[in-house]
Amino acid sequence: MLLTVLFALSIGSLSAQGDNTVILANDVQDIITLDPARAYEVTNLTVFHAVYETLVNVPAADLTALEPGLAESWDISEDGLTYTFHLREGVTFVSGNPMTAEDVRFSWMRLKNIKGNPSFYADAVAGIEVVDDLTLAVTLNAVTPAFLSIVTVPAMSVTDSAVVKANGGTDAEDADVTDTAQEYLDQNSAGTGPFTLTSWTPNTEVSMVRNDAYWGGPASLDGVVMRQVNDSTTALQQLERGDVDIADNIEKDLAEQVTANANLVLQQGQSLNITYLAMTPNETLGGPLANQAARQAVAHAIDYDGISQGLLLGYTDRPAAMLPIGVQGSDPALRNERDLDRARALLEEAGLADGFDLTISMGQGGACGIPAETIGAKLQADLAEVGINATIDIQQSSNLLTAYRAQELQAVLSTWSPDYLDATMWSDYFSYPDVGPAFRIMLDVPEIATLADEAGTETDTATRTELYTQYQQAHVEAAVFVPLCQNRILDATSTQIQNFVFHPVYFYDFYAMEKAAE
Repeated sequence: MLLTVLFALSIGSLSAQGDNTVILANDVQDIITLDPARAYEVTNLTVFHAVYETLVNVPAADLTALEPGLAESWDISEDGLTYTFHLREGVTFVSGNPMTAEDVRFSWMRLKNIKGNPSFYADAVAGIEVVDDLTLAVTLNAVTPAFLSIVTVPAMSVTDSAVVKANGGTDAEDADVTDTAQEYLDQNSAGTGPFTLTSWTPNTEVSMVRNDAYWGGPASLDGVVMRQVNDSTTALQQLERGDVDIADNIEKDLAEQVTANANLVLQQGQSLNITYLAMTPNETLGGPLANQAARQAVAHAIDYDGISQGLLLGYTDRPAAMLPIGVQGSDPALRNERDLDRARALLEEAGLADGFDLTISMGQGGACGIPAETIGAKLQADLAEVGINATIDIQQSSNLLTAYRAQELQAVLSTWSPDYLDATMWSDYFSYPDVGPAFRIMLDVPEIATLADEAGTETDTATRTELYTQYQQAHVEAAVFVPLCQNRILDATSTQIQNFVFHPVYFYDFYAMEKAAE
């Protein structure tokens, strides 16, 4: 009864929606659940960042840095296996309950034991000891330099153990079959964040209001509404009419319309999503691509500037290999540039002076935000200039993924999106012949695997950065994965929106955002 009363009182302190509420037009149809231990989609990340918090944060200004969140500080043992977190004092959940180390332990063990899609984030955790109310010691299975970065992901958020338990939650080993808190968490938040969830209507809308008791001080906004809109054009029309305040992730060909409107602002954010061309080095499947010089020839024949400046209007960037710009060790100076003379020389070196036939498969949705037919025709024309005859095979995305996973494609256009901001999010999957895209395309380059091993376990920052730079260089030389673009996300906002900050993981920081009076 006391818990119910406290929660009812806390809800009474939450602000109601008003003129200072931001309305965001975006696609919310991907949301399946708003339970942090179960959700593994995209839009829920924005909601979680507003209503929940993690022990550690990654600032948008420097994606290689870490800063305190619900933990004021942390210590790492000399053997790298134990992380001791010292929690912030005076933090309360929206229920009014104080946040303690037991809440962290419960949240992480619940995540682990529910065994849902995001449970792998807790795989490194061997055990958690609650030292006292504001201290916990986390023991890992193995040295994992990426652990602090993993702690920053929304799935590792801290939930109110008392409220979650009262609504069917458990952290027991059989939580995958006994936990029933999802229904409650789909419509209510049990977090410490600056906002609280008031409702979620699937495929339609998510509503949040300000938590006036937030430990960091109340947000400027009264609330946030994320409203379903199916396409960029409709979202922009609603923004121009004043029906919404932000149009999310608009198409690049609408950018000029935004910049021409004095009442709107074009906001640019650098995503970490890489769209790449993968070419199998397997002799049976790849044919001529088994020759490294042939793959390098393809890499030098592509007109990257034509894609970035012509098709993407300059709203993109391109890393050297499978470490996006902004991540530790990524050096865009190492990337390939178009050099047709070099491409022809490489073909001659490979014994393919007259070129060769190549099939490039891609999904119907295209690549780099470019329609499949357009990007396909561009690559076809580029490669033809050096005698490479490319056939563009456009498939349903589901069929493409099935064929890619089954190691059936000679070359494929695909996109990789990260789950957390550490270089291992890429090197763990693009390095070894038995896992991830490396398995799918049959990459087996011992130097790449060795560098991934060394960098992934190196604890010295400078040494780790150098190892990842070498790792990227090895990928450039292997030319199995060739990045085409690292797209920028374009949002359109009204001029009333101030302190707009884009983050590549959770996209919006509503706590920092303000809405000026008209």
